[in-house]
Amino acid sequence: MNQQEKKQKENVQKQEWTPNPSMNPDQEQKQSHKRKKQTRITSHIQEPAKKMRFIFGITSLVTLIIAFSISSNLSEEQGLEEIANRTSSSIESGFTITDMSEVELDARDFEVGDFDGGTARMLIWDFTGDSEDKVQIIVDGQVLRESHTLTSSVAAYSVPVPSVVTIQGLDSNATYAVKFPERRYTIFNVVTSGTGNSYTLTPGL
Repeated sequence: MNQQEKKQKENVQKQEWTPNPSMNPDQEQKQSHKRKKQTRITSHIQEPAKKMRFIFGITSLVTLIIAFSISSNLSEEQGLEEIANRTSSSIESGFTITDMSEVELDARDFEVGDFDGGTARMLIWDFTGDSEDKVQIIVDGQVLRESHTLTSSVAAYSVPVPSVVTIQGLDSNATYAVKFPERRYTIFNVVTSGTGNSYTLTPGL
């Protein structure tokens, strides 16, 4: 045992409780009972906190599973109907379809409000699969991402609120979806090369 280990052992021994010679047996028994009572109180305080953390974790997991199940259970036909409406609160991020022949989208700008302010997350992906079309992401006139390749994998960006986010086309017609998780709905859009779609983000009143 080296010098450091000896010092650590001595410190631990000093911290351990030792009987007080000045106490009579009754006093020592009362002191021991008091320490046990304090230990039980601490245990009772910690137990509800552990239960609350466990319940919160289970609730969050169940919510995620339900949301995923709703998105996964949407048929191609139901998905096309939602996409034709341009916005959907039932389609989750990452949803894709295999056939767009029955739906024609035109390029649109959107206003998205009622944010808490500060920053918001913007999710973006190609809802038709892995076209690998390229877009540029601009925020208030400043380039956030020079070239973003659209795939079925969801990408996330932090954007300020308020702001105007522009998705600029770099390739041929690029179909994509954006979702602002705070607003709970997905927006479907298309952009052509050299043009852009704007998303005006505003905080709630």
